[in-house]
Parts: sequence; C-alpha cells; structure tokens
Amino acid sequence: MGKNLDLLPKMLPLPLPESPPAPPPLHPSRSPERLQRVLERLQDGEWTRLEGAPETEADLQAYHGGGEVWYVSSGTAALRAILLGHGVGPGDEVITPAYTWGATVAAILMIGAVPVFADLHPQAPVLDPASVEASITPRTKAILAVHLFGTPCDMTALMEIARRHNLLLFEDGSQAHGARLKGQRVGRLGHASAFSCMALKPLGGTEGGYAVFEDRQAAERAYLHGKHPRGLPSEQAAALSEAGLLDSLQLGWRPCAIGAELVRMGLPELDRENEGRRANARMLREFLEDVPGLSLDPEPPGTEPIYHLVSIRLDPDQIHLDPSTCVERLQPLGLNAFHYIPTPLHQLTRINWKSYQGPPVFWHQQLRKADTDYANVSLPETEIRCRTSFELSWNWTEPNEAAIKDLAVRLATLASPSR
Repeated sequence: MGKNLDLLPKMLPLPLPESPPAPPPLHPSRSPERLQRVLERLQDGEWTRLEGAPETEADLQAYHGGGEVWYVSSGTAALRAILLGHGVGPGDEVITPAYTWGATVAAILMIGAVPVFADLHPQAPVLDPASVEASITPRTKAILAVHLFGTPCDMTALMEIARRHNLLLFEDGSQAHGARLKGQRVGRLGHASAFSCMALKPLGGTEGGYAVFEDRQAAERAYLHGKHPRGLPSEQAAALSEAGLLDSLQLGWRPCAIGAELVRMGLPELDRENEGRRANARMLREFLEDVPGLSLDPEPPGTEPIYHLVSIRLDPDQIHLDPSTCVERLQPLGLNAFHYIPTPLHQLTRINWKSYQGPPVFWHQQLRKADTDYANVSLPETEIRCRTSFELSWNWTEPNEAAIKDLAVRLATLASPSR
C-alpha cells in the first residue's frame, strides 16, 4: 500500500480542498544574478555572436564529461546536426518511436531520410529494444532513441543491437537533461545526442539546444551545414576555405546569445532541481498506490529519471474515462493536465501520403520513393499508451510533500463514480 492519505476506494467521493493547489516553484528561476547577467549581455551589445556560445559549450562539455559540444538554435537543429554530421541522408531509414514530440521525426524528414517506427516498452514511454531489432531492414542507417518525459531508454540493449547490425545510435535527450542510466548521464551513451533548451525544458533558456558528438569529424561535418563561417576557429576556417568548403550556404543554426547565457547559469542548479523532481514524483507514485485505476510507470531498473513531465496511466477496467475527459475534469481543479500525445505519429494525416489530400508536403516525395506506407504499421503498445495516459507539468524542483498530497487528492477525483 502507499502512504495513508485516506485515498482508499471506500472513502470516495472525496471532499476537495477549498483553496487552489499550491503552484510549483517558478522555472526557470528568475534569480537576481541570472537577470543581472542577461542585462550585462544586452548592455555589452552581445545580442548575437557569430562564434555561437563557446562558454556555454565548455560548461556543457564539463557537465557531460567530454564529447564535442555544439550549442545551436534549437533542439530540432541539434537533431539535424547529429544526423547530417554522421552522413544520414536521403533514403536512409532511421528507427524511432511514434510516441514522441513531432520534432524528433520532423528532423528525420527534413534531411530526406525515412522514419521507421518501433513500438514502446509496455511499462515505459521509451523504445522496446526487441521491436527496434525487428524493424531493421537493409536500408536502416540509424536508431534515434528518445528519453521521453526524462526516462532513459535501455541504451545498453540498443547499443548491442546497433553494433550487431553496424548501425548508428543517437539519443534525443530533449526532456532528459541529467537523467542517468547505471550512474551515467544520458547524452554520452550512443554515437551522438541532441538536447532542447527552450524555456519549458529542465535546462531552459529562451530558445536553443545543443548536440554532443563522440566523433569530432562528425561534428566538423555538421558545422559545414549550420555554423557561420566567421564562427569557426581560424585554423579550421583556413583549411575549409582552401578546400572551397567555407561559404554562406548555412542552415541558420546560430543560437541566441541571451538564451545560451541563461542555460549556462542554470546548469549548476540542474542536478539539485532534478533531485526535487524525482523526490516529488516518487511521492506521487506512493500516494496513487491507494487510488484505483491511476498509477505512474515504474522506474526502469538502473535508471534515474528526471520527470520533465509526469505521465499518469489509466486502467480502463477501473476508470471509464478517456485521457481528454480526464484533462477536462482536472483543469478546473487547478491542475496543469494535458494529453501530450493523443495520436501516434505514424497515424498523423500529413505523414500518410497515400491518403493525403491537403496542401503539398515536401517529405511525401521521399516517402513515396521509399514506398513507405504507415497505414499498415501496427504499434499496439504505442496505441494503448495514447489511449490510457495523460500528463502533468512537473516543475516541482523542491520537495513538497503537502503539495504533492494535495495534487494526489485532486487526481483521485477521477476514480470517484459520482464525478
């Protein structure tokens, strides 16, 4: 049983607290030091910097314990950088989940490659390695694993698969800054990784992202696609210029200098804030053990998730509500609930070119050439998850048992037959 919160089924329906729920701490924090640093940047005229964000890159490199770090304009740009830097391109297949934010798949489509969707683990919002291996074809070039909601994928199993089949393995850590697998932070567990640093992420600035490369040559190849020619080290610029490769045909990945500085200042607080997110999520899991039909996924063995979002699972045998109805009932109670992924990406209208009737979409050409038909794709665990989960924002970066108990009481109203 969980913590005794008078949430047993016999106690339902429950009286709700009269006051609104306590809000989580403001995130990212607006400390005077952070705001002063922004002001200094603006006063110095550094609203943009052609060299990018070398100080932020150095701090991120130290945080990850190495790698070649490149700070760019967004997490989507970082994903494209790692794909292009490793030679992934038109016609190559990239295995990835259909249960993720669309930017993961958009980055694959943008470079002319073809997404191949693998299914989820039944008890986690991440790829099932067995489904990944079953999805490999002669055209597969890479696996792009997503540490969704801050839950690390089984990178050990995925790397074994990648090595057996001579594939690249990439990480999308855009919701998992500082999450750990077997004691090691995500971001150095594959051949390269990408992170988003927009303001809603655990490590947030304004807009931005970064890539971590294990192969310096792959990083340098990525620079040719998106780094301003005046932002390269002089020796590298001279060599590229002599080879006729240094030009202005760039994809515009230069980052916002102010956002990069905010990320740099937030980095020293990240691990402490992650501990708070984790402690509060674990309290909520215990509280919900006494509520029929509501639960959180168990933490996969060997992982330390960071809980960018908390995903609430519904048992349809006990709660006869769909996720959208749950959200409609919870929002008036002051909970920031939403249905994060209502439709698996392989079922979206704009990716199914054979039945599409809207305005032209450029990636249909590559999908048509590969004769990819997502209408025939079966991902049972992904589809179940979309029907049986909704999410909560989780910027609970300071442990707060009273607030989490109050939140659990409000969630428990979904289990009440009278509501």
